[in-house]
Parts: sequence; C-alpha cells; structure tokens
Amino acid sequence: MADLTPKQRRFVEEYLSNGENVVAAYRAAYSANANEKTAWTNGSRTLKNTRVVQVIERARKRAAVRMDKVVERYAITKENVLREMARIGFSDVTEVVSVTDKGVAVRRTADLSEDTRRAISEISETVGEGGKTIKVKLHSKIQALGHLARHLGLDRPEPQDDDALDQMANDPDPDQIDRGEA
Repeated sequence: MADLTPKQRRFVEEYLSNGENVVAAYRAAYSANANEKTAWTNGSRTLKNTRVVQVIERARKRAAVRMDKVVERYAITKENVLREMARIGFSDVTEVVSVTDKGVAVRRTADLSEDTRRAISEISETVGEGGKTIKVKLHSKIQALGHLARHLGLDRPEPQDDDALDQMANDPDPDQIDRGEA
C-alpha cells in the first residue's frame, strides 16, 4: 500500500474490513458527513483507481490463501459441517447427565461418545456456601436443526395438494389458457 495516499490506504482498509461497503469506506477515509449519494459516487470513483484496485486484488489473493490454509487445516468441508450440526441437533442431554433419586449425576467425559462431547458447549463448576454446583450446557439444538432444515430445504413450504396442480401437470395442451369457459 506504499503507493497509495493516506486517504486511499484508509479507504482500502475500511473497504476490505467492512464487507466491501463503498459508502462506509468513503466516509471513514474522506468525509464522515458525506451524504449517501456523494459517498457512493466518490467511493465508486475511488474503486476505479488503478493503484487502489491493485492493492485490493493483492489483499483478496492473500486472504484467499489464508482461507485455504484454514479450510485445509481444520478439514472444513460441507460434510463435516453437516455432521457437526447433526451431532448438536440430535444430541440427548441424558447421555451427559442422569437424574436419580439421589440427585443429578454427571457422567465422566471419558465415558461420553465423541458425538456427545462435541455437542457440549460448556461445563463449569462453582463452589459456594451450599456446596458444589456443576453446570453442563449443550449447544442450541434449535439453531442446529434450523441450519440443517434450511440446508436440506425442509423449511420451504410444500405445494398445496390440490387438483389445479394435477390438471396443470397433466394438461394435454399447456399453451391454451383455461379461462373457466365451459
């Protein structure tokens, strides 16, 4: 970014850090009080500057390389993400704790399955005047199931099962419009 002016550098930094919002980048670098239209026009003009474009492209390439390394290191794949969501969505708290006549018993983590361990978001212990309290919290099943439902398309409404759809599907002459005439 050595070949950019200080304001151009600030514009590029803000542009890349705030989701490529031209208006916000222009306001941060040039004029905090600029109205929307002015900020958009001047910010768009700044984005046409060859030096600014080159710096942004270099930064994007470096970010892509870093992202690829993260994806590879942590094996971030569609299958792994879905597996984690399923672990959370179908987790059962009774695999972690059990309620008996004597109270609540927490199982040792070594005795838990990998799926159950991965569904746990927090384990904490508090010692107070009344004794020891252990808190076990699982990740949100509702959120996990919602993500799975959206991914699988289960959140989309089913078409109404009515005769009109069947008639449209089986219409021998679909180019002719039925105007309700006998």
